Amino acid sequence: MTSSAREHLLFARRRNPQLRYTLSPENLQSLASQGTVAENVNLQRANSDTDLVTSESRSSLTASMYEYTLGQSQNLIIFWDIKEEVDPTDWIGLYHIDENSPANFWDSKNRGVAGTQKGQIIWRIEPGPYFMEPEIKICFKYYHGISGAQRATTPCITVKNPAVMMGTEGTDG
Repeated sequence: MTSSAREHLLFARRRNPQLRYTLSPENLQSLASQGTVAENVNLQRANSDTDLVTSESRSSLTASMYEYTLGQSQNLIIFWDIKEEVDPTDWIGLYHIDENSPANFWDSKNRGVAGTQKGQIIWRIEPGPYFMEPEIKICFKYYHGISGAQRATTPCITVKNPAVMMGTEGTDG
């Protein structure tokens, strides 16, 4: 921008103070003391970031179903679409929905030597010590093998255990 253009903008702002688009608490107090009604202030909205992440540019981890019953013949398939750097040492972990520590996975699978940004893996969930409740909520998390950065998480998946459900029928606690 040339200096004459800059000077013109400064002059225009001094001439018309409504060209300023930001308000601070001090500016609001001065407007209030002048008796300026808020409806008369013509402000234009500005986004904090013009380069916001769109859903197409975010990594995703999804599942073929979000309610899974132990012992059913249908496979649970986990799909990944990773936008960041991938590596053959990347891995996916199975977690309780409230777990925050990457080390506390219940099961994990290495992505394999291909290191592709898109793919899928069949995950067989077996009855075991983690699934002793009638229902348990889990999620899967995708981790970059080199940096350890979490790249994506599935939405909550409810795992039902019919063996436990049948065992609790007819009993009063």
